[in-house]
Order: sequence, then structure tokens, then C-alpha cells
Amino acid sequence: MRKITILAVLVLFVFSVFGQKIETLMTVGNKNVPADEFVHIYKKNNTDNLNEQSIDEYLELFKKFKLKVVETESLKMDTSKAFIDELAGYREQLAKPYLIENIKYDQLINEAYERNKIEIKLDIIFVKFKKNASPEDTILEYEKAVKLRNRILEGEDFGKVASETSDDRQAANNKGHLSYLPVLRIPYSIQSYAFGPEKNKLSMPLRTNFGYYLVKLIDTRPAQGFVKVAHIMISSADQLSDEEKETKKNKVDSIYNRLQAGDKFEDLIIFSDDKGTAKKGGELPEFTTGKMVPEFEAVAFALKNPGDYGEPVKTTFGWHIIKLIEKKPPESMEDQKEKIRKTIERDSERKKLVKEFVINKLKKEYNYKKLNGPDAFYSKVDSTIYKSKWVYLSDKNSDKTLFIIKGKEFTENSFGKFLEIKQKKRKRGEISSIVNKMYDDYIYESLTDVEKSGLEDKHKEFKYLMQEYHDGMLLFDLMKNEIWDKASEDTIGLRKYYDDNIQIYNDQTELDISVFKYADENHYNDAVKYLNKSRKKYTDDVLVKKVASDDAESFKKIEAGFYSKGQSIFADKVFRMMKENKLEDNQKIVNLSSENTMIYINGKRKSKVKPFEEIKGVIIADYQMFLEENWMEDLKKKYKINVNEKVLNKVKKSVN
Repeated sequence: MRKITILAVLVLFVFSVFGQKIETLMTVGNKNVPADEFVHIYKKNNTDNLNEQSIDEYLELFKKFKLKVVETESLKMDTSKAFIDELAGYREQLAKPYLIENIKYDQLINEAYERNKIEIKLDIIFVKFKKNASPEDTILEYEKAVKLRNRILEGEDFGKVASETSDDRQAANNKGHLSYLPVLRIPYSIQSYAFGPEKNKLSMPLRTNFGYYLVKLIDTRPAQGFVKVAHIMISSADQLSDEEKETKKNKVDSIYNRLQAGDKFEDLIIFSDDKGTAKKGGELPEFTTGKMVPEFEAVAFALKNPGDYGEPVKTTFGWHIIKLIEKKPPESMEDQKEKIRKTIERDSERKKLVKEFVINKLKKEYNYKKLNGPDAFYSKVDSTIYKSKWVYLSDKNSDKTLFIIKGKEFTENSFGKFLEIKQKKRKRGEISSIVNKMYDDYIYESLTDVEKSGLEDKHKEFKYLMQEYHDGMLLFDLMKNEIWDKASEDTIGLRKYYDDNIQIYNDQTELDISVFKYADENHYNDAVKYLNKSRKKYTDDVLVKKVASDDAESFKKIEAGFYSKGQSIFADKVFRMMKENKLEDNQKIVNLSSENTMIYINGKRKSKVKPFEEIKGVIIADYQMFLEENWMEDLKKKYKINVNEKVLNKVKKSVN
């Protein structure tokens, strides 16, 4: 993680914004550097200050960056197996958002979130598949479902047909009339019908992994969110006598009357037959629609305020008095996204949909041509494949081309190897069916492999993102070897650097600064105006109050005090400007416009003498800078830099 964090600092994400024609901005040694790469890096770091001067300044930084990159390649650091493997691992992760498969999954996630904003109430009749059903069996079940549909369309009562024929276990009780359900708990094919144009009509048989469904949308309502409740339960089973049921009813009414009279819910919990929850004050885990029996849910979600309780309600478990503890709205997209993604990625219906979508799109995009099928493998594959022990024996005399993708041939031998590697233990079945299924997987994997290999050509932003990681990884190792490790481990060199510059370290300056963050240029100009009038009158707090007015975020103080070198990033920037003679005499205000930050230099003073051990960290940082400056001079001599002024002028015009 540390490495990746430093990579992000070293190198910035880049992609083309300069134009369709790639022009060379400069050459570093023998390496051409495209203008569009520089333009994006520049814009990424100069969002508020795009002008010719800042381009020239940034170009100098960019040259140093490219010198280091060329040096890594000259040292062939990019050819080691460790580097190649690590970069390939990053590529696998970085490629995901660009793949058609994941783009489609993102569409399904957004679709699921929108659908999940409502709950739906359905009438259903379920016709179950037999276990390990053959294609012939599924046809029979389909025909059965069609006949049931016709009975209803011809006038028979839906509830009667459902209770007599549906394979849903609850059909005898609910007659096919479901209560409200969250959309994500419903099979995708049924969801899609319920959101389609025919939703209020009885559907044709809808196939799921379990069987066929006849479906009709009855009602919708907004998603109810979550509730947490407590209950007092008096158990009352259906098999009790009428007299016993009446006794139970009287008992719950008595408890309810005591609540109405002012007794506390917590004091009456001792009468609850749900002893598990009674120990916790009757509290149940938080739930949403579809988790409890409908009668219980109806009361729980109808309660408005914490502490409210409802009249006794009867369920299959008995009588309940329900008290609301907490009510929460539905989750936001941000909170739900990961849960929705996992639900969708586990859903075989959606997996099949995505697979078909990807295959059809990529076949067209990459000019897929089928030449032969997998028929030859029907006789080559034997029963050992059931135990995942089948071995492919390649046949050089028979290696037909199965299909072509983007001009590349995929042969029988390559499919045979795929089949051997990808086989899994399975129940017995038709060999031809297994081969056909694996062949579809082979086509899918071949198409997506071609897609992955061409992402740099297809997506310019991905090309430069990979360039970022490539260069960043190399620069990390190079800087570690050439600068960071040397500065911290070279004790002799470090001590010598301190001794050579001892006067500087024994004569340290401390800066007294105040640092302010401003929202825009107008606030900065106002602050400068007040400070130029009177710093004595406009102290930090007075200045903030005056400039910010009623908007505390428009101008605020973020740091103030005396700082020596290495104690404040803002003070260090002033020290650096002083060293490079970039501060005018008696200059008090430093504007870091790219950061919307203003530094006011109140004054300076000499600090006490600080020995080597006390300021070792500062010395290491200075020594690193010293080593890097010398190293950069060597690189400039080693690799000649030529800037194409004509292209540079185009760049300057393009950003204005």
C-alpha cells in the first residue's frame, strides 16, 4: 500500500485531450513524448491557473520526470520478471471498469437500485422443474403452465387454480396472492416482467432456475425501509379448541387494556410467551419488508413514532402487541451498492444475460467468424471428465480452425487444452452437452481475452493509466535506490553533508507565518487589501471575520506560528522560495494559487543551535534534495532534451 501511495504522488493519471493526431512535444534521449500526455498532466495540476507562464514552469518539472523514466528504461528495470508480473496484476484490476462485462454489470446495479425503491405485490402460480430435468421435461412443465394460464383466462378463479395446482408451498394458504416484497428478493425474469409494459396482465410462463411462473402485478408502493420493534406475544396455535383460543384472546386484550391505562410495556413483557425476546425487553432484530409474516409487518410499518404500539394482531404464531423502537428510511445508493453488486453477481439469470450480451456485442465488434463446431470432441471426451481427470491428446493431423476473432484463429487444439484445464467434477450427463457448454465458455473467454488485450487501443485513458503505473513503479524503485535509501543509509555522506553545511544548521531561521485558505480570487484580493492597509489592525481572527463574513468556508485560517525547516509544509515552501531567490525584498504575502492558499510572513527569527541528532530528519530531507539535484544534472548530460517549440505553442493555445 505504501508503494502505491507513493506512486500516486510520483506520477499522475494521464490521457489524451490534445486531439486526434498524436504530436511529439519533446524527445528525451531517443524517447518521444506525446503532447497530449503533457497537456493532461498539466491540466490535472493547474485547474485554476491555466496560462503560458504556468505551462513553461510545469514543463520544467515534466522534463525531470521524463528524464527519470528514460533512465529506468535504460537500466532495463522494466524487463525483470518481478516487474512484469506485478504490472500484469495491476493491469488485471485496472482493466475491469473498461470491460463490457463490467459496464453491463454497472447498468444492472443502477437498474436494481432504481427498482429497489419500490416494493411489489404479485399474484403467482409456480410450476416446478423436476430435479435434473431434461429438456423434454422442461417442455412438459412449460405446456402445463400454459394450460393453467388458459384456465384463468377462460374465467376460472385465480385463487382456486393456484391453491389446487401451484407448487409454491404457501399456495394452499395464500391462494397465490403474495404480500409486498422487495424487488431484489424476486427472480430477475419476474422483476423484468413486473416492470414491463404487460405487467398488469397475466404473463406467459416465465422461466427461472426453479421452474416456470405465471405472474400478474397487483400493486406497488414505495420501499418501506427498516424497522426495529419489540413485541409481547401470546401464543395461539390453529389446532387449539375454540375455548382455548378465546382464553388467549382475552389474555392479550387484558394486557393491551393495561397498556392503555398507563402500565409500561417493559413491565408487561413478563407475560410474553416469546421468552427469548422477553429477556431483551421484547426486542426483535431490525427487519425490512418480506422478513416477517405479512400481518406482523403491516402493523410494524404502520407505527409512526418510537414508543407507539398497535392493537393486538393475530398471526400463525399467536397474538402480538407491537411497539416501535426505531424506523429508518431505505438505504442510499452508496450504502446499497456493494450489497446489490454481490446479489447481482451471484444471480445466475443475470450472469447468463451478461454473458449473452458480451458475446453478441464482441462477436460483432471483433468480426467473429465461425468455421467449425466442437463436434470432434463428442467422441474424444470420455467419462473421466465427470471426475475432472480427462486428458487431451493433441492431434497435429486434425487441428481445424474453429473460429476467427479479429483475424486471429482459434483451433481445436487450443480448445482441447482449454477443456482439460477448465474441467470440473460433475454429475453424469450427456457428453455432448458438457462439451457444448464448455465450448460456449471458450468462445466467451476468447472474446474477452481479445477485448482485454486491445484496451490500450480502444480507450486512450486506459492506455495512459497503464503508462502511469508502468512509470510510477519504475520511478519508485529508481528513487529508492538512487535517493531515498542513500540518504538514510549513507551515514558518512549524511554526516559530511551536515558538516559542510553546519553554518546553515547552526544558524537556523524560524518563520512566523499565518496560513489562510480562500474560496476564490475575490476573497484572496479582499484579504490582500485589508492586510496592506494595516496588519496590526487586521490580526488573523479579525481578518478571517472580515473576509469570510457569514460564510466560514470562504476564508479560514488553517495554520499559524513559528516554524523552522521541516516543521510545516507551508513554511518549507517559503524557505524553498527564499533559497531559490523567488521572494522579493520585504515580500509579506505568498499566494499558492493552485492550492487556493495564502501565506502571510509575519516575521522571522534565529533559532537555537540544533545538534545533528536533534535535526537528523531535516538533514536527511535536505540530503535527499542535494543528491537528487546532482543526479538530475548527470541525467541532463546523459539524455539530450529537445522541445518542439511549434507543438509547444499549440499546447499553449489549446489550454487558453
